Amino acid sequence: FILLADEGGEMAKAYGVLRDWKLVKIAARQSFIVNPEGLIVKHYEDVDPETHTQEVLADLEFLMKNKKA
Repeated sequence: FILLADEGGEMAKAYGVLRDWKLVKIAARQSFIVNPEGLIVKHYEDVDPETHTQEVLADLEFLMKNKKA
């Protein structure tokens, strides 16, 4: 899988997660699953670092089992 390093904040702005606090711009902690066609198939707005990995893995497994052939 591909991870994106968004050093300039362009993707955070495009995804609507960039927060502008006058002196600093920071991306909200949110995650997205993007399918091979480039479509967002899952958006996690509330990310709990304690459980997020398990949640994403379960959703990926579900998506892989239920993808159209």
